[in-house]
Amino acid sequence: MKDKERELIRYFYHHMGDSKFLRILESYANGEGYGTEYARFVFADYYEEWEEDYFGKEGIAYYIDRPAVEEDEEIILDYSTFFRYLKEDCARYLEKYPQDKSEVEAHLERIKERFSIQEA
Repeated sequence: MKDKERELIRYFYHHMGDSKFLRILESYANGEGYGTEYARFVFADYYEEWEEDYFGKEGIAYYIDRPAVEEDEEIILDYSTFFRYLKEDCARYLEKYPQDKSEVEAHLERIKERFSIQEA
C-alpha cells in the first residue's frame, strides 16, 4: 500500500507540472487545499465532522480522479508521512530548479511549523 501511495503522490506532482510546484508548496504552508478538476488535496479542517468525506482532525487527503487515473483514488496521510514524502519531492524538484532552493526551504519550514511536524 505504501508503494502505491507514494506512486500516486508522485503522480499528483507530475499531473500538476513543475510550473505549479511552488504554488502547491505555498498552499501547503498556508494550510489551504489546491488542485485541478482531476487532482487535488485538502487538509483535515476542510471537512466538518458531519460531512461524508470527513477523515479526522489531522492529516491531508489527496484525490486523483478519472481520467487522470484508471479509477478514482483517495490517499490520506498523517502529517509526518506527508512531510517525509514532501521533502523527497522537493529534493527531486530542486535537482531541476536549484535556483528555487531558498523559496522551497522557506516553505518547508513554514509547513513544518504549521503542522507541528517532528522529524526523526
